[in-house]
Amino acid sequence: MKSVKSYNQTIKNLLFLCVILLPVFAFPRVSLPEEKTEEETYAISLVQTAEEGKEILELEDKKVLAETYTIRKNDHVWQLLRERDLLKKHNLSEILATLKKLNRSFTNLDLIYPGQKIVIPLVITPLDGEPQVAEETIESPIETPIEASGEVPVPLAEIKDLDLEHYTIEPDDTLIRVINSRYDISEKELSDYLQLVKRLNPSIRDLDLVHPGQRVKLPVWSPQTVKVPILAPPPAPPSSSGDVERKREMAVMGRRLGEIFDQMGEEWVQTGDHFIPLQSGGHMNLKTESFPILNLFNGHRVIVDLNDELPENMASLIESNWETYRIIHLGKDDDLGMAFHRILSVCPYAKIYTLGEPLELGGDIPLRITGDWIIKPTPEPTDKKEMMTVINLLDEQTPKTSQTIKDYLDGLGVKVIDYPSGSDDKPSSGAGMEILSSGGNISSLVEIILTKTGQSFSRDVEIPIVKGGDTGFNLTIRADFFLKISGQDAMIDLEGIGPDMIALLEEHQLKILSLAGKEDFYSILRDTLGFLGVPYDSSPHDFMASERDEQKNIRLTIRGIVFKDKDGQNILATHLNIPEEIAVFLSQRGYHLLRLSSS
Repeated sequence: MKSVKSYNQTIKNLLFLCVILLPVFAFPRVSLPEEKTEEETYAISLVQTAEEGKEILELEDKKVLAETYTIRKNDHVWQLLRERDLLKKHNLSEILATLKKLNRSFTNLDLIYPGQKIVIPLVITPLDGEPQVAEETIESPIETPIEASGEVPVPLAEIKDLDLEHYTIEPDDTLIRVINSRYDISEKELSDYLQLVKRLNPSIRDLDLVHPGQRVKLPVWSPQTVKVPILAPPPAPPSSSGDVERKREMAVMGRRLGEIFDQMGEEWVQTGDHFIPLQSGGHMNLKTESFPILNLFNGHRVIVDLNDELPENMASLIESNWETYRIIHLGKDDDLGMAFHRILSVCPYAKIYTLGEPLELGGDIPLRITGDWIIKPTPEPTDKKEMMTVINLLDEQTPKTSQTIKDYLDGLGVKVIDYPSGSDDKPSSGAGMEILSSGGNISSLVEIILTKTGQSFSRDVEIPIVKGGDTGFNLTIRADFFLKISGQDAMIDLEGIGPDMIALLEEHQLKILSLAGKEDFYSILRDTLGFLGVPYDSSPHDFMASERDEQKNIRLTIRGIVFKDKDGQNILATHLNIPEEIAVFLSQRGYHLLRLSSS
């Protein structure tokens, strides 16, 4: 008797639910342009929201057995699917599409948080059929013939529409450990997988070196990933050769834009579908091949309409539903620079410097930085995730920024991107670099100057000044450095012999430089070079990071004294603690370095 009452109550509940949902299904559909003959690159559909609990839902023309799960700490979507053996289903793509439809309130399924509820489709079956669990992929040592299975293995790197998981590196993470914890990849397939990871993350130079907080794109791997059905290609719609060529060019431009933004540390998505929930209860589906999505680190998103195909009312619909979305329509006259500039114009960065507008940084080595764009992401960058970025679009003939300067600026929180990068952008060694140091000792400094300028000298020499003959009166003096300058006897005194003695020595045609009591190494260097007759330049010295126009360059100003050694080699003497990268850079510019104080 109790089961009959329960059955009747269930019927009443279903009838009541139908009355509630009737207005949803009666909502008028939005018409799409009738003129489109190519495969639709965007669509709008209305979906029913799943209720809490584990139950059978009707979704479009299917029944879905769904589970409502409360997200816990460290959960991610692909782990939840794998725990339920859903990644092994033949209809994995249908499960993923249904997952997105059942969770339209999620702006990004890759970003889930503890306490949120997610509706997971477990079984999908036609509306007029009986629910059946999809068959699992059976691993067998016997390969199924292609003719029988309709599937053929393909290299992982050749699959275009890969689902991506966006993982944030945590302390003590290694990339291999993260990958092995998420996907069951054989050693044979791991090498190809890592190559694909490297291609999808161009900003990561070494996959073995990742740091906490870094975001990494990981292709979602499952047995279905490396198999595709053999299907006859659909007939190509009629279109002019000019339109086809233009779309091909714009697709290439999209990839190039993506390469720049990826190097900036932002996320550019140009594969798969993008679902945008609407407040009306539906969602918009954009194919990112035609409408790439720029996911900014600050949470904002820019949709780039490569071929100017998205109707303005559709764009307005997106922007009116979401304050964090902006739409950019590219025109046929937009080149890479114009397209990039237009996208930047809607990105909520703190400040964008344009061509010729300098960014000046102080410090021991003042910097004046100019470029096509300099991007300051937040008012006060605090870590590497919020680095300022300098971007230059260069042709193949224009020299790139020295890698040593890039490394130096990277340590200051400034990232330099020369696009496209080329052979000149390789790290340079400091081969042939010479760094001299006085060790904070005046005697050592004088000896280095005399040696480098090719001056012969003797140390601690007793010089007879007056010989009294039979009277037995003799006058000698000890010279710290004794030398000849243009044939004349000369000495450099470090101890202090007094003005009367100096006058007497000069009467005997002995040239004297007294450095006693002096502590300023710049003054000692200038006096010594002047005493020897060696020209020098003591004004601040400017160095350009690359041999190109100053409007797209980096100027370093280093204080010191420059003179030439006996071989004509420039020597820069400075009291600054010059970083290793700058020392290598100076060596590449033909300068040896003389540190005037101990390092």
